[in-house]
Amino acid sequence: SPEDHTRLVAAAQALVDVIDSEEESSNSKSLMEHLGEAPQKIFDVMTATSKNYLTHMIGVVKSYLPQFNLAPIAKGIAPDCSDEKFQDYCKESEVIAEEILKNLAE
Repeated sequence: SPEDHTRLVAAAQALVDVIDSEEESSNSKSLMEHLGEAPQKIFDVMTATSKNYLTHMIGVVKSYLPQFNLAPIAKGIAPDCSDEKFQDYCKESEVIAEEILKNLAE
C-alpha cells in the first residue's frame, strides 16, 4: 500500500540519517545507495566501538598489573582452557563488565 511504502521510505531514511555523517547524507547518493553501504558502516562503527572498549579494558588491567605481558591475549583463549571453563570465566566476568560499563557511562 502507499502508506506502507511511505513508512518504509521514512524508516530507511531514519536509518541512513543515524549511520551517515551530515556530509555523507547531503551528497548526491540515492537512498538505496546509502542503504547498500549501511551494513559496512554499521560493522565499522561496531569495530571502532569494540576497539575503544578493549583498549580501555586492557589499560585498566595494565594499571593494576603493569608487569603483566598482555601479548598472549591477542592469540585468544589459552590452549589449555576448556570451552566449559572459558564459559565459566565469561559468566564470572559479566558482573564486572556491567560495573565497568556503568563507570564508563558516568
